Amino acid sequence: MRLADVERFTLLPYDEQTFDCADLVALVQRDLFGRQIQMPGHRPRGAEGQAAIGELSRPYARRTELPQDGDLVLMIEHGHKRPGHAGVFFYLAHEAWALHANEKTGCSILHRVRELPDFGLRIEGYYRWV
Repeated sequence: MRLADVERFTLLPYDEQTFDCADLVALVQRDLFGRQIQMPGHRPRGAEGQAAIGELSRPYARRTELPQDGDLVLMIEHGHKRPGHAGVFFYLAHEAWALHANEKTGCSILHRVRELPDFGLRIEGYYRWV
């Protein structure tokens, strides 16, 4: 994957009610990979939605130990026990990256996977779309 293909999805404004991490994942899948990821029409938003994101992803993806560009990344925020944050995996410039959006940054950003713990996130797992 080329960085130029992914950069257009950075700095998109985060909004808990209209554009959260799951919305970013669905947008990237549609626009970059041609996949239609249908989120439940009445999925929970905000803190309740974050708590449910791991369960919501199960019908769409299967766990993988060798992530590829476009795979789902589920993350656990510091102090939490379950995944409550989602992103998209990319391998760019010989390194693993996660594209994600949250309230802490206020927009979508690229993080090196190895730097996620410094940001208060740890990887729960990588998931291949079915």
